[in-house]
Amino acid sequence: MKRTAFTLIELLVVIALMAILIGLILPAVQKVREAAARAQCQNNLKQMGLALHHHHDVFGHFPPGLTVKGTDNLEMGTFSGFIPLLPFMEQENWYRQWDADQLWYLPPNDRIVGVEVKIFYCPSNRSGGTVDMTYLRLLSGRAIPDPAATDYLLCKGANAALCERNQIPPAGRGVFDVNTRTRLVEIRDGSSSTFAIGEGAGNNPRFRLRDWYHDTQPSTNLRPGQSGLIDQSWSCGPTATAALNSLGTLHGSSLGVTALRGGHLDPFDEPMNNRLALPAFDFNHGCVNAGTAPGTYDMFAGFRSMHPGGCHFLFCDGSVRFLRDSIDPVTYRALSTLAGGEVASHD
Repeated sequence: MKRTAFTLIELLVVIALMAILIGLILPAVQKVREAAARAQCQNNLKQMGLALHHHHDVFGHFPPGLTVKGTDNLEMGTFSGFIPLLPFMEQENWYRQWDADQLWYLPPNDRIVGVEVKIFYCPSNRSGGTVDMTYLRLLSGRAIPDPAATDYLLCKGANAALCERNQIPPAGRGVFDVNTRTRLVEIRDGSSSTFAIGEGAGNNPRFRLRDWYHDTQPSTNLRPGQSGLIDQSWSCGPTATAALNSLGTLHGSSLGVTALRGGHLDPFDEPMNNRLALPAFDFNHGCVNAGTAPGTYDMFAGFRSMHPGGCHFLFCDGSVRFLRDSIDPVTYRALSTLAGGEVASHD
């Protein structure tokens, strides 16, 4: 009798062969997808570089990393350096509505901070998203918007100290800080050797929060309902404020650092892709971060990405380069500062 169907063994052999073929093809597909995501991430940074230089052409300087008026107490209200870049990234309508004299969670700014801008998301990490402020609404007893997130950080340099007037030692100063208006001629270490913006992947299980520099375990100092993952907004100011009954609240910032105490020994290096990230917090304990005990130095998270082995950085000359996370800490700090006088070797 002529056979018209597969035997069970033949069917299992075919299924096994298909599984093997899929197993061989899948890594190649994943590599192609990551290559495409990396290319888009690089393009995002290049577009930000164009925006920075257009801003410089119009105003004669880069925008401040954070803006605050009349106080060293940054919890009183600041907003990110990405806000002034909006007109140069085809987002002028939102910029026109922004009120620099109002807090980020008050009208009209409360409607703007939640706007998801595609360029601020690295596709290797996510395509959109906001920072969940549900727990903060419970703490403050008032309406708080969920600010749109970002996967990119303005480079503050190698020192996390926060004051209305920058007093950080030259070896720790970056292009973006509180109320700075950095001109290209002030980047004495060379625009091709100085970070402008780097990656800061947010809301990803790979990067959790820790409380202090020396901690080796994730933070347990979380409010009910608060995420233990590092994340930050492209727009809003501090979430740790007395006005919102939220002092001590852990969140990231749109600023990133390579160390916390650059210009001092020990500089408290914050290596790239550190799995435990630091929150953004202003302790109002001096303007140079000379302290070493918890609560005596201000804090910011370092740069991090979902790309294997390192992060993309936009340099001040507009170029975008991928740096390995095995980079020497001294070189890494040198690349993040604008006038430290270091000779930074890199490829």
